Amino acid sequence: MRTVHLVAVLALLAPMGCRDTPDKGDDAGDPTLLTRELPFVYPPALYAARVEGEVGLRLFIDSLGLVVPESTTVAEPSGHPEFDSAAVAGAPYLEFMPARDAGARVGKTVVLPVKFRLPPADSLRRDTLPSAKR
Repeated sequence: MRTVHLVAVLALLAPMGCRDTPDKGDDAGDPTLLTRELPFVYPPALYAARVEGEVGLRLFIDSLGLVVPESTTVAEPSGHPEFDSAAVAGAPYLEFMPARDAGARVGKTVVLPVKFRLPPADSLRRDTLPSAKR
């Protein structure tokens, strides 16, 4: 059962991208997400109820590409506090290529969408059913 849960959690997360927050005209480029295995855990009760959601997190990514934990806030709530909490809890484990301004690494605030999506029923079934004995 433990393997089923782990496979499901990894399959539930959609790729993420950053959106700039409105700022005062700086010309810094966007940070680029480097983290391959996303650190967000699908809340078990919402997974069991087959609920999906999306949270917009406001993050400050420093000049090293790390999330400053105290900067993380929910900019766009999902409507389900469990999704919002799971997104905030995973954010400090993200790593980015930092933004650049005139070639120098700079910190930048972004809004990052975190999508909690259920896998298609047939893909989950294939991954979790025991294989037939030969």
